[in-house]
Amino acid sequence: MFKKVEDGERAFDAILKQIIANIEAGDLKAGAALPAERAMAEAMGVSRPAVREVLRALELLGIVKSVPGGGNYITENLDTWLIGPLSILFRLNNGYLRQNQQLRAALERESALLAARKCTPLDAAELWMILARLDAAEDEKDRGKLDKELHQKIARIADNPMLYCVLAAADQLTESIIEGTRDYIMKKNQSASVVDEQHHKLVEAIINGDADQAEQAMSEHMETIEQYMEEMQQEQQRERR
Repeated sequence: MFKKVEDGERAFDAILKQIIANIEAGDLKAGAALPAERAMAEAMGVSRPAVREVLRALELLGIVKSVPGGGNYITENLDTWLIGPLSILFRLNNGYLRQNQQLRAALERESALLAARKCTPLDAAELWMILARLDAAEDEKDRGKLDKELHQKIARIADNPMLYCVLAAADQLTESIIEGTRDYIMKKNQSASVVDEQHHKLVEAIINGDADQAEQAMSEHMETIEQYMEEMQQEQQRERR
């Protein structure tokens, strides 16, 4: 799995490169245990502190999970490893929730467009099933979970791992405000039906393979969500006064 680091190579870069290469090749799968630090150091001809430094960096990125007394493991959900770094970047730039929602909207539009081009009959059946469960659900928490499941399914149909990974991170960052927005929508007269109609329009466009219509439907849906976010935040500000 690991080989000697060549002379002249910077240890940190070489160790990192080999670990990432093993993940990409599937030799280190999600949830898999990494060899002991001593074994990795001996295999690559580097010091244990050098290996530990790389593992700590990968842990900060969310790619590796360290268990005290139990070794190091590749994170079980590689799709969401960007959440940590993106959260840090978001805070360092004093990002607002609205800015993150704008990022999510751009990613969602591209996902819808790609999904319409790649949707299979099986994908179509699964989309209809999620939509039917969403229509039938009455509990708001259940509806929120199904709403999220629908968007995640569309992103997976798009079949772009990088797009899905960044979208998952952006979605995680705004999860609390999105849930709050949906609660707010449900309290408004007929507002929920607007979102439900948008979901139907979106799914129909994807299943019909109409990429332009799917992108447009998602754009309208994201604009609606952003409107309610702004409205909700304005009400919260008035309540604080």
